[in-house]
Amino acid sequence: MTNAIVRQLQALHRDERGQGMTEYVIILVAIAVVCIAIAVQFGGKIKALFETADAEIDTVDSNM
Repeated sequence: MTNAIVRQLQALHRDERGQGMTEYVIILVAIAVVCIAIAVQFGGKIKALFETADAEIDTVDSNM
C-alpha cells in the first residue's frame, strides 16, 4: 500500500499538464496588479483630464 502511494505521488510530481496554465494565471495576475496600481496612482489626473475635456466639449456645444 505504501509503495502505491509513493508511486502516485511520484507520478503527480512528474505531471506537468497544469504548469502552463498556472504560469498564464500568474502573468495575468501580475498584469492586473500593475494596472490597478497605475489606476490608483494616476486616477485623479485621468479624472481631471476627462473633466477638462467634458467642459471643453460643453463650451463648443454652447457656441453652436
